[in-house]
Amino acid sequence: MSDIYLQGSQLHLSLHNEKIIVRNEEKEIVREVGLDKIDNILIFGQSQLTTQLIRRLALKKVNVFYFTTEGRFISFLDTMREADFEKQKYQAKSHFDDVFRLEIARSILSTKMKHQIHLLKAFDEDKMLSQEDYQRFNNSLKQLETAVTIAEMMGFEGRCAKSYFYYLNLLAPSQFRFYGRSRRPAKDCFNTLLNFGYSILYSFMIGMIRKNGLSQGFGMIHDDRHHHATLASDLMEEWRPIIVDNTVMTILRDGLLTLKDFEECAGGVYLTQHGRKVFLKALSSRMLEIHSFIEEDRKRYSFIYMADMQILSLIKAFQENKPELYIRSYTG
Repeated sequence: MSDIYLQGSQLHLSLHNEKIIVRNEEKEIVREVGLDKIDNILIFGQSQLTTQLIRRLALKKVNVFYFTTEGRFISFLDTMREADFEKQKYQAKSHFDDVFRLEIARSILSTKMKHQIHLLKAFDEDKMLSQEDYQRFNNSLKQLETAVTIAEMMGFEGRCAKSYFYYLNLLAPSQFRFYGRSRRPAKDCFNTLLNFGYSILYSFMIGMIRKNGLSQGFGMIHDDRHHHATLASDLMEEWRPIIVDNTVMTILRDGLLTLKDFEECAGGVYLTQHGRKVFLKALSSRMLEIHSFIEEDRKRYSFIYMADMQILSLIKAFQENKPELYIRSYTG
């Protein structure tokens, strides 16, 4: 049994002889899949399903998850299939296991910091940053490896993040310079893009967590808050630099957005309709790019597929009580 990922906005899905027939906008058949071979359907974009197919999927206990083209989770068609409480039982047990949580937090946060270093080096074409600058990150990584509490780790990560955004500001085009992080509302154009991208990444992770039958509330790093999907916040951490920060730096350096694509309103800075369209297109492309995300693995994956693999590895780590089974992302 497997999942179907549909990433074309003009696809049309229908039912014929217990098979899902996928057609493009020219009505040509591009794929046929037997109903007995799938667990879930994940739709990114505006693909359409016939009423007959939806009814049959419900009877077959196949859930359908809807995302926007760029990955924001919208909703899902719940077939009322029995929830996998066994997974959530192991997840809850791991949530209350301080040793397990500590190691998962160490894995995610150290990976995030390595990605931040990699991104800075990739965009530092003029060698503005020195080895001493990068040494700050390496020192934080060493401290993270010996930390004995998550709070201690978050302190090291927080100090590293301040340095990271300071350097990122130096590498950004001059008209998009910013001075630290600002949220709700953003005080500058750069933070507007970061906040928008992070909100989509967070929403995407919520959808993938739901798809895999886990609880959103039993997180590993972040503290529980009312109406906050803590596990989604955890899982998006290492992907912030790779998916969102990379997209923001690329489109600004390539001149795809200008100051005219932003407007001030109610004490904050917001994207115009055109600006939103440009950014969402770029973010969607980034999420669908194929990369080698697993060290020493020659296979290449999209971020969407890799994120799903990570959650499955986390489930296995829960079940076997082995945090080392969680797959870290890798960018070379």
